[in-house]
Amino acid sequence: MTLPRAGSLLLPFLLAACGGLGLGGGATPPQTVAVAAGAVVIGGPQGYCVDRGASRTTGASPFVLLGSCASIAQDASVAAPAQAGVLTATVSPPGRGPSFAASLPQLEAYLASPAGRAALARDGQPDSVKVLGIRPEGSALLVHLRDVSAQIVPGTAATYWRGLFEVKGRLVTVAVMSFEDQPMGSDAALVTLKGMIARIRRESAG
Repeated sequence: MTLPRAGSLLLPFLLAACGGLGLGGGATPPQTVAVAAGAVVIGGPQGYCVDRGASRTTGASPFVLLGSCASIAQDASVAAPAQAGVLTATVSPPGRGPSFAASLPQLEAYLASPAGRAALARDGQPDSVKVLGIRPEGSALLVHLRDVSAQIVPGTAATYWRGLFEVKGRLVTVAVMSFEDQPMGSDAALVTLKGMIARIRRESAG
C-alpha cells in the first residue's frame, strides 16, 4: 500500500460523511449487516444497531451507520448502550498492494502529515483536523482527532476516535462519535471503538 493509495482509501468515508446522514426510526433494527458481497459483517458493541435508512450497504464502498437500538426503533423497551453514540463503518474495495498491517508504520506517518490530515478531514482541508494521537493496536491503527468541519450527524462532537484495519483484503474504517449534549469520555469511546473492531472481525470470520 503506497502512501497516496493509503490516503485515497479514506475517501469513501469522507464522501459518505458529506451526505448529511441522520438517525432514523422504523421497525426493530438489525444488530449486524453483511456488506462487500458478504465478505465483511458490520456490527457494534451491545446496544448498537444498524440504521438501515442512513446506511448504504451496496456498491463498491459500503457505508454503515449504527446508533442506539432503542433510538432507531423509537422504542424504549429495546436495548440501548450504556452511553449512546454514533458509530460508522466504511469498507473499501479489495486492495492490490502490500497488506494493511505491513503498511502501518508508513500510514501512521502519513496521517500525521498535512496530506494525511486532509484525508481525515470531512471537508478535505488539513487545517480542519488536529490529530490528538495515533496508536497501533495489533494490526489496527487507532486515531484520536478533532475535526471542526461539518458533522456526519448534527449534534455530534468534533473530537472522536477512528480505527483502520483490514478484513479479507479490504480496508475497514470505523469511527465512534459522541453527542455534544451527552459527551462520551475518551476512554469510553476508545473501549467502544475496540469493541466494534473486535465484533467486525469476529462476525466476518464466521
